[in-house]
Amino acid sequence: MNKAIESMKVSGSGAVTGRGRRAAAWVGWMAALAVVAAFAGCSEGSGSKVPVFPVKGSVKFEGEPAAGAFVVFHPTAPAKSGEETPRSTAQVQPDGTFELTTLSQADGAPAGDYAVTIRWTKLIKQGNDTAAGPNVIPPIYDKPETTPWKVTVKDAPNQLDPYTITKK
Repeated sequence: MNKAIESMKVSGSGAVTGRGRRAAAWVGWMAALAVVAAFAGCSEGSGSKVPVFPVKGSVKFEGEPAAGAFVVFHPTAPAKSGEETPRSTAQVQPDGTFELTTLSQADGAPAGDYAVTIRWTKLIKQGNDTAAGPNVIPPIYDKPETTPWKVTVKDAPNQLDPYTITKK
């Protein structure tokens, strides 16, 4: 046996030999590659990136910016066979504005037709902790089936009309 390998062997119960260390390292590298491949597959589908276009807008509730509200664009057309339709989302900033994100921060949304939902759960104190409270926006705006807001994202920069919400 090779003297270098022989010197790497450790005797005793549960000991790892030089060959065992190399096998463990190989398994570790393969696991790392599998994780990288999985993340690449999640973000880019089957190797092709969906083209997205900038989408900006604003949300006000009872005349004030809805800072922290969550905006979701739900595609109204069914996904093509074998394709996954990406979901575009945004969080409303303190000034009431938002920029949609689909694949990377503020990149926009694919061109197409969407139902727009908005949910705003303000934080509430529960003992020493904080938790998401109930949605303060009327429930009609929180479901793609009931929201009155429909929008078409064009294959160019998109500036949306403001979304103004009242309790009524």
